[in-house]
Amino acid sequence: MRIHIATDHAGLEFSQQLQRHLATAGHEVIDHGPVEYDALDDYPSFCINAALGVVRDERAGIESRGVVFGGSGNGEQMAANKVAGARAALVWNLSTARLAREHNNANVVSIGARQHTIDEAISFIDAFLVEPFPGDERHVRRIAQLAEYETTGTVLGKQID
Repeated sequence: MRIHIATDHAGLEFSQQLQRHLATAGHEVIDHGPVEYDALDDYPSFCINAALGVVRDERAGIESRGVVFGGSGNGEQMAANKVAGARAALVWNLSTARLAREHNNANVVSIGARQHTIDEAISFIDAFLVEPFPGDERHVRRIAQLAEYETTGTVLGKQID
């Protein structure tokens, strides 16, 4: 699987360790930055580029996921979710990692590097990567509504103020 990774300065060490872990596991890792520590870096472009990579790969039929890190993971998730087709989930335990895939078919995971050890983060990411999306009708329907709103600003048959 191809894995697109991005971070900010707070997650740089996590990102480097995770890239080694994922490469050792046989994944193709694409690093969207940063490449060196800068306490004043701006994470949005890194995370947007990672999400763009995932969405482009999916559209090309390439199995792909994204991983974004930050101090809390919140801003990085928000940045990734600005990309049409990205479904980034903030993950803080094994359950949320699995449910992100099982219920939301998330294609990007966001983790707070200041909230977890690297071993915890790796366990969350490994769980996220192997969890299948079962395609239950209710989840497919809800994901389709999100995509519809993302592209049209409406959800057919639903009240959107």
